[in-house]
Amino acid sequence: MRRGVVVAISLSILLSTLSLPDGRNVERWKGEQWHPYEPAHRCSILMDNDSAAHFIYHQNDRHIEHWFEWWYLNIKGDDGNNLLVEFFTFRNLSNPLTSLVGVVVLFMPADGSTFESVKTYPFIRYTLDYEKCNVTIDGDRFSEVAENKYAVRYHNNVNDVNLMLNVSGVTESLSGLSMVLEDWQWMEWRSHMPLGKAKGIFSYRDFNGYHEYHICGRGYHDHNWGIAKFRSLDWEWGEFSNSEIPLSVVYGLVRSENDSFTGGLYFSDETTHYALLWPDIHIEYEGWEWINGFKKPVKLSMRGTSNNVSANVTIVLERAYVVGIGTVGMPYLMGNLSGEVEIHGKRYTLSSITGFYEHHFFNWW
Repeated sequence: MRRGVVVAISLSILLSTLSLPDGRNVERWKGEQWHPYEPAHRCSILMDNDSAAHFIYHQNDRHIEHWFEWWYLNIKGDDGNNLLVEFFTFRNLSNPLTSLVGVVVLFMPADGSTFESVKTYPFIRYTLDYEKCNVTIDGDRFSEVAENKYAVRYHNNVNDVNLMLNVSGVTESLSGLSMVLEDWQWMEWRSHMPLGKAKGIFSYRDFNGYHEYHICGRGYHDHNWGIAKFRSLDWEWGEFSNSEIPLSVVYGLVRSENDSFTGGLYFSDETTHYALLWPDIHIEYEGWEWINGFKKPVKLSMRGTSNNVSANVTIVLERAYVVGIGTVGMPYLMGNLSGEVEIHGKRYTLSSITGFYEHHFFNWW
């Protein structure tokens, strides 16, 4: 969860609509003329499909200026090249002067560098679908084209960035969480695709010429929305998967100020999903490092038992990508998970399966 909000906010506010290969080749994108917000479908009742948009059902909330909703996807490439995509909406969407809408694409090559492309500008044209996942922002699209199958299309004239991506689910989706925080704050989180198969093409131009990558690997997709002050939230999240078993391990925990956590540790295979919910799980941070000015966990363990599910796993930092301009930016963590999970008597031994994780990513200062 990702995970993505600080990437989206920090990059979009700082960079407007830019494509940045490690902070170089900074150009400004001239947007289209203003077009108002256009809901693709208006429904009288909330649809069961939680992958659809939700803003109109809460647009009259007196705290709507703290609204957020985004659709997040990452790819762990078989060749070591990784990709992050997020379509985001923030604040009161009924007011185009104060709302923030856009797309973030972050490419993380195997050499540890990053290439960021952000598209957002005032009065950007977009449509939200209230029946299914189908978001269009300035012609870019994140959509569910069939059950548990998603397509992403993105283009940015700056650096001639192009992305065509298709992802199909392998493991069962997670029911996710309805997190009621203090006072009026709340958030929803659904992991629609804990593990998927991804294929696509990503290309861009920079000072070194034209670059094209064939994307193939493991995909993860989730969807988040709610009304909350990000500064007051502590968010713990991570997603790890093994396509050979196949099994996905996802955790998400949130709390406001000094409240207790809400959330859990979730597992899914090809047929069903399971959960260890707080307080039946315990997290222990065993190692810390300062990374680019931010204190981040480089080793943590999680364990717990409930009903017919038990787990004892450890996450170790593999690499921290710097998201920002050049060396100025926030660390985005990739780790290895190892340990054992037992579900209804079936034991899974996991060894160095990779994924992304976050610690207090909202309340970063």
